[in-house]
Order: sequence, then C-alpha cells, then structure tokens
Amino acid sequence: MLRRRGPLRGPERSMGIAANTQRPSSGKTPSAGPKWKQVDGGLGTWSVNTRHVQLKNWVFDGDSPTANLSFEAWTTTEGGAPLERVKLTDANSYGVIVSPYVPSNTAVTVTVAPGRLKPNVDYVFRTSAYDGSLYETEWSPWARLRIELPVDLALPAPDYDAQRPSFVTDS
Repeated sequence: MLRRRGPLRGPERSMGIAANTQRPSSGKTPSAGPKWKQVDGGLGTWSVNTRHVQLKNWVFDGDSPTANLSFEAWTTTEGGAPLERVKLTDANSYGVIVSPYVPSNTAVTVTVAPGRLKPNVDYVFRTSAYDGSLYETEWSPWARLRIELPVDLALPAPDYDAQRPSFVTDS
C-alpha cells in the first residue's frame, strides 16, 4: 500500500512559495461593451455596437497588492458552446490579451483590436488571474458577446433645382 508522506509537491512547493499563499481570482460576471447592455433575455448576451470591443472583469487577490487578467474568446456553436478559439492578439503565442497589473479588487478593461472579432458572430469569453507568482486554477464563467453595428443609411443630398414631378397625367 502506497502511503503519502505529506502534501503533493505542486509548482508552488518547487518554487518555494508558502503553502498559505492565496491564489488570485477572476470576477464571476465578465462583461463586454461599450454599450454594456445585455440582450436576449435569459441568455444574457452582451451587445456591442462598435468594432472597438472592450472586455471587462474584476480581479481579486487576498495577499498580493496587484494582479492581472488574461482574456480569451471563442466562437460558439448554435447552442452557445465554445467552438474555436479566437486569436485576440499577436503579442503572445496563446492569442490572449493580458492586462497590465492592477491593484487587487479592481475592474480590468482591455480593448480588442478592430477586426479580431467579427460583427454578427456569437462569441464567448472568459478570464484567468495571475499575481506574478500564482495563477488562478479555474477560468471565470463564460460570458456571451455579439457585435451588432448600427446601420448607416446615407441618403443623397436633395437636388433643389430638379424639376418637380407632375402628378397629373394626360389621358
């Protein structure tokens, strides 16, 4: 019979990090904007009306003064399940946007470059926290997102010199 002689050695043990160190965590309600408005009833999709999409969530850490968030996005199936990861940036091999370090218990907002997310496509996104030594062990809950750009109707300028139509017909 195999007996364990103490806690398993994880990355914290091998890096000399104290066992009572708290891991950072993401907020439970990520959001997208600007507009910051949820639509479609119970599904709670964030409706975004610009190509400059902003993703937001909170970051918490009980024993570190600062932490950051990694944001990842996926396209979805018709049922809303994650389908394919979207490369939000070329800054790293994972294609995730990593926020700057911010004070703990702070809302973090990042902007996705125009063209990375397409209009009229359903996406889900989530976050993961890091405090410089420990990563969050779970991702935040998924949040739904859809870019719906306003329709731009540009009518031609009226020609005031045009001949007025005649509504009387010669019959």
